[in-house]
Amino acid sequence: MRLKIRIPLAASLLLAAGTLMPSPGVAAAAAPVAVASGFDSPRGVDFFKGKLVVAEAGHGGTNCIPASATNPLTCFGRSSQISWVNTASGTHTPLVDQLFSVAEFRGPGPGEALGVDGISARGGKLLAIEGVFPQAFANFSCAASDSGCAADVDAAKKEAGALLSVKSSGSWRNVASVGAFGFDYTADIPNQEHDSNPYSVLAVNGGSYVADAGSNTLEFVSNGGHISVLHYFPFRQNAFPSDEVPDCIAATDDALWVATLAGHLYRVHGRSVTLVANSDLKHVTGCTADGQGNVYFVNMWTTPTPPQPFTGNIVKLDTEDGTSSVIAAGLNFPNMDVVGPDGNLYFSADSICPTTGIPGLCAQGGTVWKLALPHDNDGDDDRSSRRD
Repeated sequence: MRLKIRIPLAASLLLAAGTLMPSPGVAAAAAPVAVASGFDSPRGVDFFKGKLVVAEAGHGGTNCIPASATNPLTCFGRSSQISWVNTASGTHTPLVDQLFSVAEFRGPGPGEALGVDGISARGGKLLAIEGVFPQAFANFSCAASDSGCAADVDAAKKEAGALLSVKSSGSWRNVASVGAFGFDYTADIPNQEHDSNPYSVLAVNGGSYVADAGSNTLEFVSNGGHISVLHYFPFRQNAFPSDEVPDCIAATDDALWVATLAGHLYRVHGRSVTLVANSDLKHVTGCTADGQGNVYFVNMWTTPTPPQPFTGNIVKLDTEDGTSSVIAAGLNFPNMDVVGPDGNLYFSADSICPTTGIPGLCAQGGTVWKLALPHDNDGDDDRSSRRD
């Protein structure tokens, strides 16, 4: 198994040792303000029942698949969760915990985790997408007396790659096994890794859009769990990453927008997909719309190399006139974002960091920040992206 959107953490630590803390933001833009810290690899953010919620991918677990010639040591468990956040005090408590999480270990220190990644609220429920695919754990065996291992394997088989529907009580159900579908879909595609890693979700009327960073697909999942592929993004470049890796979805009044870790932007109408040139997009992992025709993209890092710390930024795109600008820079591995009911942009950062932090890189663990947004029509801002 090979995890897409994985970050070479050991290399990042070495880079961070010689990196100065950047000045926050960009000239003429407001500086981001810290909201909360101490998250365990924070990814998706949204507002659910009027409160901020954060997806935490976790740190894997104690059940390990040994390293091989092609794959690193991989350990899984139930350390992922979704948390309520008090934006005034910065405290956070689990909405739902003990969800599937998997981590790759390429050296000493914390692993590179995937668990609950994207989240999206609509109609009184929160949709959450889990990473990777259940087939990766089909042959894992536990000692006969190890009930904890058996429970972890059962969770991996049921939750890896699953689209979950979560209630405010913390109860949830599995809507569809998107990862299993994506893994099967990629079995015989030329120049495509046999892989799946559902990463981003956008809840809409009738179902949800899912961007699968492993199978390189945009899918639609109906409320009843039927999965259909709207578009496959083929191999496009000889660079890092080596394929598109679609991982964010946003909707404006007239189109769906999908961006990729390769730095490409697509405008989607049904099954029609158009590549839109934009030099500000480098390595996108998150995006959200504000109801005024603007989309805010998160570049997790901006160098042409593999990930480097404190190089992330946020790009505002006016989809009506096609102009874009960087509104915050020098961010440390930001990941996903959402426009809150107060009109501010909330985003996760330090997204590869465990709760306890990493000295020299992210001492406070994973974090969430708030960025004030200028609005041209403050009195007419319906913030149609608010769906709960």
